[in-house]
Amino acid sequence: MVIISIRIKMLITYSLIIILTFSIFGTVILNNYRTKSFKNEENRLFMTANIVADNYKRNIDDIIFGKMMVRSYGMQAEARILIIDENKNVVVDNYNSYVDRKLDNAEVRSSLEGTPKSGIYENKVLQLTVPITSNYATANEIIGIVLISYSLDQVNESINDMKNDIIKISSIALIISLILTTISATSITRSIRALAIGVEKLTSGQLGYTIKHRAKGEEGKLINTFNDMSEKLNRIEKHRKTMINSISHELRTPLTSISALIDSLLIGNNGKETYDEYLRDIKGEAERMGNLVKYLMESIKLEEMTLNLKDENLSDIIYDSVKLIAPYANKKDVIINTNIEENLIIKCDKDKIHEVFLNLIENAIKYRDINEEQSYVYITLKKDINNISIIIEDNGVGIDHEKLNKIFNRGFRVLDDTLTKTDGYGIGLFIVKNIIDRHNWNISIDSTKGIGTIFKIEIF
Repeated sequence: MVIISIRIKMLITYSLIIILTFSIFGTVILNNYRTKSFKNEENRLFMTANIVADNYKRNIDDIIFGKMMVRSYGMQAEARILIIDENKNVVVDNYNSYVDRKLDNAEVRSSLEGTPKSGIYENKVLQLTVPITSNYATANEIIGIVLISYSLDQVNESINDMKNDIIKISSIALIISLILTTISATSITRSIRALAIGVEKLTSGQLGYTIKHRAKGEEGKLINTFNDMSEKLNRIEKHRKTMINSISHELRTPLTSISALIDSLLIGNNGKETYDEYLRDIKGEAERMGNLVKYLMESIKLEEMTLNLKDENLSDIIYDSVKLIAPYANKKDVIINTNIEENLIIKCDKDKIHEVFLNLIENAIKYRDINEEQSYVYITLKKDINNISIIIEDNGVGIDHEKLNKIFNRGFRVLDDTLTKTDGYGIGLFIVKNIIDRHNWNISIDSTKGIGTIFKIEIF
C-alpha cells in the first residue's frame, strides 16, 4: 500500500508539474507570438501609410490619382485606407463609404498634432495614422493624415491555431509522461535519491564522486551522465590547479628578476650603460610575463571557439601564411618551398586555418636542425579523387617515436628534454588539433629523431 501511495503521489505531482509547466510555456509562447504578430503588422502598415502619405503629398492636386493610389495600396495591404484633411474630414476612402464624413479619435488627433499613433481595439482591429506634411520654406505644415484600419482576424486565427497545437502537444506529452511515470515510479525514486546525494557531494567539494547505484533506462543514462560530469569536473579542477601552480611559478621568476633589477638601479649611482642593460632585462622579463598571459588567454579561447565557415580559397590561405612568416624564415636561414595546386575552394574558417598553417610552419622553422647545411620547409597542397591533402615537411630535429602520441597534448614541447631553449608554452599544436577537429578534418604526424617531421592534413 505504501508503494502504491508513493506511486499515486508521484503521478499526481508529476501531472501537476507537467500541466503547470506547459501552461506557463504555452502562455508565454502565445503572448510573445501575439505581440510579435501585432508588431509586425503595425510596422508593415506604418510603412504603407508613410508611402501613401508621401505619394499623396506629391500629387495632392490630382484627386483621381489619389483615389487610385489609395485603392491600390489598400488591396496590397488588405486594409482600409483613408485620407483625412486638416479639418478631420475624409477626402479619400478606398471603400468610398466614409468620404465627406468627419472622424475624431485619438489616432486622428495625435497625427494632426504631428505624432503618428496606433491603437488596437478589442484585439480585432488595428488602426494607425501618420501625418501628411507640406514642406514650406521654414516650417512643416500638416495638411492631412493617412488612416489605415486593418482587421486582425487572420492574426487571431493564426494565434488560435497555435493555441490548439500547443494544447494537443501538451495533452500528448502529458499522457506519455504519465505512462512513463507509472512504469518507472519505483526505480526513479531510488535514482533521484542517489542523484541528490551525488549533487550534495559535488556542492561540498567532493569533485570526482561517482554514484554506485545502477539503473536502467533514462535514469541509468542520467546517472552515467552525472558520473561523467563529475569526473570531467574533477579533471578540470586538477588541470586548473596545475595551471595556476605552473603559471604562478612561471610568473614568480620574472617578477623576482624585475624586482631585483629595480632594486639594483635604486641603489647607488649607475652609468647609462648599466641603466640600458637593466632596462632591457626588465623589458625582456615583462615580455615573458606577457607571453604567459597570452598563453592563458589562448587556453580560455579554445573552450569558447566557434567557427565562421565560408567558401575560401585554400591555396590563397597557404600563400598568405607563407608570405607572413617568410621574414622569420629568412632570419633563421630556412628555405620555404611550395608545390600548391591552385584555386582549391573549401568551406572553412579562414582565420582559424590561417592560424593552423602559421603554427605548423613556425614550429618547423623553430625546431630546425642547426647541424644541417640547409634547413627547409616543404609545403604541398594537392587534390586526389576523394580528398584534399596538405603536407608540411621539414628536415628539423625530429621527435622521438614514443612521444608522437603526446604531440597534440596541451603543454607538450619538442625540446623540453634538451638543453635547447625555445619560446612558448606548448599550446600551439594543441590549438592546431582543436581547430582541425572542429572542421571535422584529420591531422597526422610522422617524425624521426634527427631526420625531420611530416604533418599531414586531410580534408574528406
